[in-house]
Amino acid sequence: MFYFSGSSCGDSSRISSDNSNGVGSDLSSIESEDSVRSYIASHGGRRYYKPSSVGEIGRPFTNQIFESLDKGYKFYKQYARLGGFSVRKTTEKRDDDDKTILLKHYVCSREGFNDPNDYIADKVVKRRRTGSQRCGCKAKMVLKYMRGGTYFVYSFVELHNHPLATENGRQFLRVSREMNTILRNFAFDASKVNIGSNKSFSFAKELVGGYTNVGATLRDFRNFNRDVKEFVGERDGQMIIDKFKVNQETSG
Repeated sequence: MFYFSGSSCGDSSRISSDNSNGVGSDLSSIESEDSVRSYIASHGGRRYYKPSSVGEIGRPFTNQIFESLDKGYKFYKQYARLGGFSVRKTTEKRDDDDKTILLKHYVCSREGFNDPNDYIADKVVKRRRTGSQRCGCKAKMVLKYMRGGTYFVYSFVELHNHPLATENGRQFLRVSREMNTILRNFAFDASKVNIGSNKSFSFAKELVGGYTNVGATLRDFRNFNRDVKEFVGERDGQMIIDKFKVNQETSG
């Protein structure tokens, strides 16, 4: 099953184009498995993809203000989840005196490039294969510090050089995967009555109306149950759920 339409990166995702109206002038569309994705074709026929499933209210814009870095990051993560890509934190600049973060970069997870091998002391260390490949994507949001502890969008790059996840594929993005307190409680209660990860995940799907609405994958359920068993041992597992609830309340 494929969750991305087209090829993996804009460098190899080219189209033949007879017009020369300039970058961004030819707004076209392509069809994927279950959605329509829009792209902008440059002079050389290179495709740049724009998240098309996000309304204006959920789209970042230059000079947009957030009360904190965390709120800005959560906003961008939600935009990414709906838009079909994952994000990660990268460069930051701090004040020399009080270490306040003055500038923070949030980028598409496919920013930069992957090295096939790591070389440490002349020894080749193979990396674990993953489904995501970096291909120099420039999409990002940069937040800058303002007086009073707030931050504003200093820079926002919307276009990606790779196809975005389809509606069915978004559930597998890292940005969409989270075992929140409700799911942890559900999985833990299921395990107490000897319901395994597969069945508890299936039950969760039925409760929310589909796998895409669960917010986590079967692997996440399995990993959670594994971690609980390793951590709890003979102790009362309720302490873990109580800890999750406290974390949820303090982070909300």
